[in-house]
Amino acid sequence: MDTNQGYKNRALASLGGKWDKAVIATVIFLVITVGVGQVVSLPFSSSPSSSGGASFIWTILCLPLMWGFSVFFLNLIRGKEIGWESVFDGYKNGEWKRVGITYLLVYIYVILWTLLLVVPGVIKALSYSMTPFIMKDDPAISGNAAIEKSMRMMDGHKMELFWLYLSFIGWIFLTIFTFGIGLVLLEPYVNSSVAHFYEDLKNQQNA
Repeated sequence: MDTNQGYKNRALASLGGKWDKAVIATVIFLVITVGVGQVVSLPFSSSPSSSGGASFIWTILCLPLMWGFSVFFLNLIRGKEIGWESVFDGYKNGEWKRVGITYLLVYIYVILWTLLLVVPGVIKALSYSMTPFIMKDDPAISGNAAIEKSMRMMDGHKMELFWLYLSFIGWIFLTIFTFGIGLVLLEPYVNSSVAHFYEDLKNQQNA
């Protein structure tokens, strides 16, 4: 496995000449998941329960988009020809059902563990983090099988990924100071780094 700085350097190298596509994909993702999500829940703002219900339904509808966004960066670091429209791949060829159910299972598992304590919830979230990449590389794998495989891959590597995420803390503060504008650069940087992390885990497992 590489160092945090190594993953970040590799991410920047992969993004070289492709920042425009990465930024456009990120803007589309954020506008749909956050922006439109706020608009959808706005008519129900007077009723917290109704507003929460509308937001939940919109989140469910966006699950395939979340998968497509993660896979976008996996394809990017692999040097494949990609366009921003590939973030919608999760809705193609009936993939939305497999992806949606799997993401829903991940959220349910994480929430259940978080109800016990926050730390177990974070640990499980890290354990499940490779699930979208696994589903991309194995189109026939079921949701639970992908989650279990992610857990096996992340065994002994959860803290490494945690520290990788934490190494972006300075960028997170920059995003806050720029009122969220910096997020269009942070998301590609983080996602590309995590995609490289997955590639190393996969190569290590296959060695």
